Amino acid sequence: MIEIPPASFRDTPYGEVDVAALDRLRTSFDTSQLLQLVDRLDACLAELGGVAAVRDELLKLHAMALTLLVEGAPLTVPNENACIWSEAESLQQDLEVLAGWVRSAQAGISPLINLAPDHEQ
Repeated sequence: MIEIPPASFRDTPYGEVDVAALDRLRTSFDTSQLLQLVDRLDACLAELGGVAAVRDELLKLHAMALTLLVEGAPLTVPNENACIWSEAESLQQDLEVLAGWVRSAQAGISPLINLAPDHEQ
């Protein structure tokens, strides 16, 4: 009689997953860390003034750059006390804060990616 090894994957309500990875995660992965990521995202966005504020700053920087770089482009952002490199530097710092959250979120969810089944085993 041919002995068939157990399947390396399991059907779940959310698709097939690798059995060994699932067993490891059940003992080591705290799902509340995903909720903590949500809380940290909320805090990060609040610090930045929300997604709309970041978007507005990008649009402002675009308008300033357009005026500077395209001859004849109209002045659309008030230029009183405005400095394009300072605006760009400020936005870059905000994006670094957001990028820090993105990196931590990537690390937080990467164990779940390991659930992908390897059907070739």
